[in-house]
Amino acid sequence: MNSQNKKIIVFAGPSGVGKSTLAHMLLEEYDFFNFSISATTREPRVGETDEVDYHFLSKEDFHQKISNDEFIEWEEVYEGRFYGTLRNEVEKITDKNNIAIFDIDVVGALNIKKQYGDEAYVVFIKPESVEALLTRLRNRGTETEEQIQMRKDRFVKELSYENKFDYILTNKTGEIEAAQEQIRAIIEKHFK
Repeated sequence: MNSQNKKIIVFAGPSGVGKSTLAHMLLEEYDFFNFSISATTREPRVGETDEVDYHFLSKEDFHQKISNDEFIEWEEVYEGRFYGTLRNEVEKITDKNNIAIFDIDVVGALNIKKQYGDEAYVVFIKPESVEALLTRLRNRGTETEEQIQMRKDRFVKELSYENKFDYILTNKTGEIEAAQEQIRAIIEKHFK
């Protein structure tokens, strides 16, 4: 692998847009990627496992890690719900000369880009429309209607950041293969 000094690829965009699906596709196809597990204060969803899906932390533990400067980036994404990237999580991956894959929110992605500069690529993934996103979230069945509306409001805000990303990719409903091909092209250009 010739990673051309790249240590990180970040997928960012609204919840339900397919970031995790695309990240896991890379993990299956390329052996030099490792998933960077984010930390959060939210409760695990059914089927989620601590230290596999997220580092599930209490608010107290999260704030202690902030005080100890253990995060590369963190944000209160929704009121009372914190998310962040632990510094040691990234170091664990890059110390093995592997590339860290992130599936995080837009502000977090831009903060990582700010810290890592040319060592990171940030990819904004968006749905074809707000309506398509809302349908995906409802079909997932993991959130209340109120939570879905909060995510919709956040998505509208997130769209204003898309021009700050290295790549913008539209993941259309039912066309994940097209998005995967675009991701493969990015990997071939910048990471091989």
